[in-house]
Amino acid sequence: MNENVVALLNPIKTIRAHKILSVAFLALALTLIAVVNSFRFSPDPSGDASFINRAQQKSVPGIKVSASALGADESERSFGENLAGYNIQPVWLSIENETDEALALLPVTMDPDYYSAYEVSYRFHGALSWFANRARDEFFLKRQMPSELAPHSKTTGFVYGVLDAGIKYAHIMIVGKGRVESFDLALSVPGPPFVGTNIRAEKLYPGTKIEELDLSSLRERFANFDCCTKGAEGKRDGDPLNLVIIESKQDPIVPLIARGWHLARQLDFASAIETARAFLLRDPYQTSPVSPLYVFGRREDVVVQKARSTINERIHARFWLTPYTFENRRVWVGHVSRDIGVRLTDQTWNLTTHKIAPDVDFDRAYFLQDLIMSGFSERFGYVNGVGAAPPSAPRANLTGDPYYTDGLRAVIFLSNQITPLGKIDRLAWETPP
Repeated sequence: MNENVVALLNPIKTIRAHKILSVAFLALALTLIAVVNSFRFSPDPSGDASFINRAQQKSVPGIKVSASALGADESERSFGENLAGYNIQPVWLSIENETDEALALLPVTMDPDYYSAYEVSYRFHGALSWFANRARDEFFLKRQMPSELAPHSKTTGFVYGVLDAGIKYAHIMIVGKGRVESFDLALSVPGPPFVGTNIRAEKLYPGTKIEELDLSSLRERFANFDCCTKGAEGKRDGDPLNLVIIESKQDPIVPLIARGWHLARQLDFASAIETARAFLLRDPYQTSPVSPLYVFGRREDVVVQKARSTINERIHARFWLTPYTFENRRVWVGHVSRDIGVRLTDQTWNLTTHKIAPDVDFDRAYFLQDLIMSGFSERFGYVNGVGAAPPSAPRANLTGDPYYTDGLRAVIFLSNQITPLGKIDRLAWETPP
């Protein structure tokens, strides 16, 4: 071989050898760190008051339930291991059985994929750390919530569920002889900021008297409401406002999270980085932020979404709290649409936007069905207000995506308790074609 060529190749070989050694050294160092950490197990439950004090409570005669979902930092401190890194989220429970009968908790109703104590503990076992492994097993088992609820007792513990962010839904079912009780809770989860927390009419409409509507005026008001969302300047129409929700006395987010909807993250630097990562790797992002749209001169108060297998696809709904009530229940107006991909645009700062499916009535029907199937809807109807746009002459949203619609809004009344499918009332208002 030519000596000059050999001279050129030798430094390249040296560089490659150094890279290989560096990677091998890094892998060895990480392995040693993991081995050392496996010998250490130091949970710290001393700060558990942080999640116990914010526990939500519900009760029926003879039974009182308290529940709280732990954030990632709380669970790592309390349990001494990074549970969130393995998609595990403990939910703390306290159940007081003041009856004379033994009762039973059914944790599968809280999370059909919940973990056993040994399953969680084994994730952190070390090959040689026998004593730490035993301590882990005993600790996680001791804290596991028992299913048996003795008469006149207070039972506390954790159900090891699947990780959720923002809000975690807990459907707690307790059974006994001739008795079945269920409790539905929307548990806040500490972490990054989400759109849709602590929304109050007095804060949004200071000095404004909230108007109480009856059924007739409710129909008339939203038949004459603005057709669409707006851009920040308030001049151009965006997505159609095809939903009205009248909430019940319980948390209005419960029916949605019960059906797998998630709150959206606020758009900030951290969520933008996570969005970019999910986009590049084509990963799902259950709580990805949305671009702002405006009603009442402000951006959305609440955003919920269902993610697909990649960040490019999702079903999402935005809602605004109105200055109206019906039977002293708050009223929301919003829209739902379905993202089916990503395309280039000159209408956004990052030159890309989600493309919506044009049949927005299909998505309106999906949303209505989902709320009906949650069991928390008592009646529904349709009003005019959006304005019809046939497939042959579609309208466009702010980023130019075409959509067509029959022009109706779905008005959905939520219920305080489970309403059987056959008991849901259909109002004799407008009828979709």
